[in-house]
Amino acid sequence: MFFTWKDIRDVAERIRRTPFEGVSDELRGWRWSEPPIAPMYNTNLGVSDIVSGFCDTGRNVYLKYVLRKRESPNPILKRGSVIHLIHERAISTAKRLIYSLSNLTGQIFLNYFMAERDRVLKDALTGVEKEDRVEVEWTVKNLWLKAALTYSSQLERALSRSKYLSRETIVSLTVPENAEFAIDGSLVGLSPTLKIDSLLPSGIIVEIKTRPYKPVYELTLAGYALAFESIYEVAIDHGILLQVIIDRKEKAVRFYQKIIPLGDNIRMEFIERRDRLAEVVANREDPGMPEMCSPACPYLHICNPPPDKVSRKP
Repeated sequence: MFFTWKDIRDVAERIRRTPFEGVSDELRGWRWSEPPIAPMYNTNLGVSDIVSGFCDTGRNVYLKYVLRKRESPNPILKRGSVIHLIHERAISTAKRLIYSLSNLTGQIFLNYFMAERDRVLKDALTGVEKEDRVEVEWTVKNLWLKAALTYSSQLERALSRSKYLSRETIVSLTVPENAEFAIDGSLVGLSPTLKIDSLLPSGIIVEIKTRPYKPVYELTLAGYALAFESIYEVAIDHGILLQVIIDRKEKAVRFYQKIIPLGDNIRMEFIERRDRLAEVVANREDPGMPEMCSPACPYLHICNPPPDKVSRKP
């Protein structure tokens, strides 16, 4: 979850071994003014709206953008937001400390980093139901310690290279990823305020998921790749789907990485989904209820499906 340069090298090696047929130029984000990339409607949707994994019909988009209904938080989504909070705060805290500490050593860094944990815990517990507080506290403490040990050891390794390294260099050697990387997706019909969970050097996009794996989640990476290419005109050929699984029984957090080649098929599938849901908004048409609703959907209180129409798995 907290990538080091060794992790990135391992990912790069796996990518080289992954079969990849390439990408047709007309399906690159920099072809945003031409079909099929060019948006068909003047509607900018979020990638998470298009690939929510909640609703097969896309009624969540209709409720959000047409009826302007508000989402209702639930424990499943809160669990995911806690993981994302820890990830972003750990990365930003590590970088801030390296820049600001006058006396920089691995031990001093570790002490200051761990002192930030209670602030993160306080933020993570905001809005959490009483029965879920123990799990959230355990998750924050476990992952914050993991981040602390990871970055303090990487810092010591960086400092051992030379005593003349600039703070900028030390940061890049210790914390090589960018969390919550902001990007404007409006050229390809997406939100102007997209945030990529993590961007690794050499342009590898990482999407973090805490719900059980669904193939549709892979489309998220295609959406971010199109947006990135539209702005920077840099080819994005692969992404990483990072599943973070909290095992309540064994009190463990497990991480599973899946390399996703971002070829023609996955790009076209995302574009078709984008256009279908943009049409829903443009025409103000209710696409109707799905056959089964996800218990993680933040619009269950609006749709109010019968219990037998709510899946057991999020």
